[in-house]
Amino acid sequence: MRNNVVRIVVGVLLLCMVTAIARSDPPPDSQDIQTTIKALKTRIKDQEHRLAELESQQDQQHLERARREAIREVLKEMNLNADGHSSTPKWLDNLKFSGDLRLRYQGECFSGRNRKTRNRARFRLRFGFKKTWLDKQMEVGFRLASGSNNNPTSTNQTFDGSFSEKNVWIDLAYAKYSPKWLKGFTIIGGKMKKPMVHTDLVWDSDVNPEGVWGQYKHKMGGFEPFAGAGYFVVEEHGGDHDAILVAYQAGFNWKLAKDIKWTCAATFYDYDHIDNNYIDANGNNINADGDLAAGQFHMFNLTNKVGFKAFGLPMSTYFDWVHNCGDSDRAENYDSQSNGYAIGLKVGKNKKKGDWSAGYKYAYIEANCVPGEFNDSDFGGANRKGHTWGAKYNLTDSLTIGGKVLWTESVTGDNQNERDTTVQADLVWKF
Repeated sequence: MRNNVVRIVVGVLLLCMVTAIARSDPPPDSQDIQTTIKALKTRIKDQEHRLAELESQQDQQHLERARREAIREVLKEMNLNADGHSSTPKWLDNLKFSGDLRLRYQGECFSGRNRKTRNRARFRLRFGFKKTWLDKQMEVGFRLASGSNNNPTSTNQTFDGSFSEKNVWIDLAYAKYSPKWLKGFTIIGGKMKKPMVHTDLVWDSDVNPEGVWGQYKHKMGGFEPFAGAGYFVVEEHGGDHDAILVAYQAGFNWKLAKDIKWTCAATFYDYDHIDNNYIDANGNNINADGDLAAGQFHMFNLTNKVGFKAFGLPMSTYFDWVHNCGDSDRAENYDSQSNGYAIGLKVGKNKKKGDWSAGYKYAYIEANCVPGEFNDSDFGGANRKGHTWGAKYNLTDSLTIGGKVLWTESVTGDNQNERDTTVQADLVWKF
């Protein structure tokens, strides 16, 4: 269209020029004609430039109308008003949903005992919500999880029961407050993830204690000391004495260099009346009354973790040691069975597609050093020693495959030196 207009304008100007020349008296010389043509060309260029500006303005107006229409469509899809505010209920703001699904094959082989080899297919499903208020100072969350029973150390559900429906349990239900006016302080209450620094020497990854925990951290450059304390209910009996756990912890996070971080924590776990209030001894010695023979569990735990890089790979290692100061068991083979330790190394991290990791652990856990119902159930609880190897690979950012092999045996007792072998193969989807 612009070219047609330009042609018309040029034609009109040429016609005017020819008419002016024809009517001139006397006729102009060649120099005058050249000057006139030059002026005409300048005017033509000016007209082209002006027409281009007009078309550009029209294009901008068209683009602006298209942009406004696109924004309206996006807001409509996002369920937002024209002013950008959400038309959904306010309580949905800052609400996050997450979960994971794990499919597992688990094979178990036992030597020297009247226990048959097992081959099991299992799954774990966990999902929940987390909500924050007051610029993330307040957080409330809950999570539901699968599980065949109320075992605190497992959310696995074995394929079993003639295709029966499977259970769902309350796995987390907590509230947490981290005030800005007291930076570094956090208090959390309810059924929570373990808030203290730990390893599976003392706590299985699935255990979520119930009670209240408060902690304070203070950064001083690359050095961050912390201290915390908690009160947790193990069993509630009404008129009788409840079984409780009081825990105290102090330690530090220390960034020694750009890629080196050291975490050290000393923890004292003081159990009261747990000797006759346990779900599963799981390796602890039992006396004639059916109580835990250790009597008391007053445990001192020293945990060291170091993260670093080597050969361009992220790595981490730990050493964990625990001693039960309250052990009073003097039965044959169980006297002074009150110490345990574990050492582990991990190479790599699993965050995105193509990532991989591999790890190794050795643990030596005497019969009365920790409550067997709460530490690593895959390893076998208390009164176990042995090795664990594992590896994991990211098929996508959220889908991983992995495997683990455990060789364990009893530290003491009738089944001493009889090896158990466990093999696990996992497919995990996080969402």
